[in-house]
Amino acid sequence: MSPSTGGSTRTTLDDTTQAPTTTKEHPTMRPAATPTTSPPTGNVSTTKAILALAGSEVRLLLRNRLVATTALVIPVLMAVGYGASGLRYGDGSGTTIALMVLTMLLLTVYMAATTSIAARRTGLVLKRMRSGETREWAILAGMLLPTVVLAAAQSVLIGAVFVAFGADLPENPLLVLAGAVGGAVLFALFALVTVRVTATPETAQVTTLPLFFAALAGAFWTITKPLDEATTLMIVNPGGAIMHLVQGGWDGGGGDMLTAAAALVFWAGLAYEIAKRTFTWEPRSS
Repeated sequence: MSPSTGGSTRTTLDDTTQAPTTTKEHPTMRPAATPTTSPPTGNVSTTKAILALAGSEVRLLLRNRLVATTALVIPVLMAVGYGASGLRYGDGSGTTIALMVLTMLLLTVYMAATTSIAARRTGLVLKRMRSGETREWAILAGMLLPTVVLAAAQSVLIGAVFVAFGADLPENPLLVLAGAVGGAVLFALFALVTVRVTATPETAQVTTLPLFFAALAGAFWTITKPLDEATTLMIVNPGGAIMHLVQGGWDGGGGDMLTAAAALVFWAGLAYEIAKRTFTWEPRSS
């Protein structure tokens, strides 16, 4: 064997005896990944949860024939009856329309929401939803949102029915809508308060009666005098404040709208604070 061949052989042996090297990245030697910023999903998930709960509330409302009739049919039938008969309270149409809107709010929002929440609590649905990831305020907002939206739509429908039967157009439609939506929010919060003393959905027809008649009494007290002669006590009660805003927005004229709006905010804040301290998520027997 020639030296050159031997040299070649040694070189080959040296090469073959060398352990093969494989490139492995040490965890600390990996190149840093390019940071990616993703938009926050907290608000999006909360919004989806509220809308999902609102959708389930609508289905629950439609399944309960008594609640659906009370909330959807009776207010419209009353508006059609008053509009077709020509019966009016006061000089303009605003007083009668305001009474129809207030009655609708009591039926569609206050009584319907109280019954619905009591039913979900009795069935331990509230307890299960609270144990999930959805925040408490989002759960309640999702349950109350359909009644508030429905009340706003029915307010427009009631006004349209009266206009179709010859009533004048509102002087300030935004004030009318503000009174209706503000009243809807107020009675939704009052529903959370009333649920505390409502053991079952059936008893909601009884536990809601005191506020129901008190609000109507305050409304009828308000219309005993012209809009610009209403006293402060007539305006600051819940029914009187809603009446004053809707009536003043429809007929125009005088009236202390700022006091009525401030009273609405005050009652809503008071109902919120009471509900925050007294609302229960499961039946007292659990």
